[in-house]
Amino acid sequence: MGDDREQWHLVLGKHSHVIEIAQGAVVREARWTRDGTEVASKRTSDETIVLTAEAGDAVRLKFPLMGPARRVTLHDSETEAHTGLRGADFEPECGSKAAARAEWIGQHPHLHTARQTALAAAGVVIPIIAIWVLTLVPWPSLDIPWPDVDLPSIPWPDVPSIPWPDIPWPDVDLPDLPGWLEPVRKFFIPVLIAFFIARGEVKRRRKAEQELLEAQRPEDDDDVTPRS
Repeated sequence: MGDDREQWHLVLGKHSHVIEIAQGAVVREARWTRDGTEVASKRTSDETIVLTAEAGDAVRLKFPLMGPARRVTLHDSETEAHTGLRGADFEPECGSKAAARAEWIGQHPHLHTARQTALAAAGVVIPIIAIWVLTLVPWPSLDIPWPDVDLPSIPWPDVPSIPWPDIPWPDVDLPDLPGWLEPVRKFFIPVLIAFFIARGEVKRRRKAEQELLEAQRPEDDDDVTPRS
């Protein structure tokens, strides 16, 4: 098939969860197993995949436009998975592209945030510049002789009017905002969203590293009975 495969792992409570992802040229396949038993799977080209188990819990997978998955999270319900709130994050398999990306984010958190913010700014500025350049080009006028087609007249039935109640809403006099604020708002909102998403990714990465260190920490010496 010529696809790239990656695995994400999560041990939560008494259960071991594994997400296996097969990246094809257009379509990707995600397979969720719990304790070795398949729970759910899906084939799609969407950038967000939600796998739902019969028990009600769900896994949300978030992909970039290209490359390995950015985030795989276990949620208590399908509704929570669609919103992307809370949940327990999976860890990518060691040596995978996703693990290398996560390690790079942990080592360069500020650079990662700046790069994602700059990409979002470029995604807003480049189309504006392209449209501005196109308006300066003297395009030739096209006069196409479209045929005149007589369409039949359809007698639509009269729709009865609904007597909606007249609610006396309060008249709030809001101040007029300056005209320059509208393009600024359209520019900064996507950039701010990208900034907070990148910062959230950095925080999740630090939290996952802290949890991994705590899991690998040996038990306290007080629990070991001293030898006589």
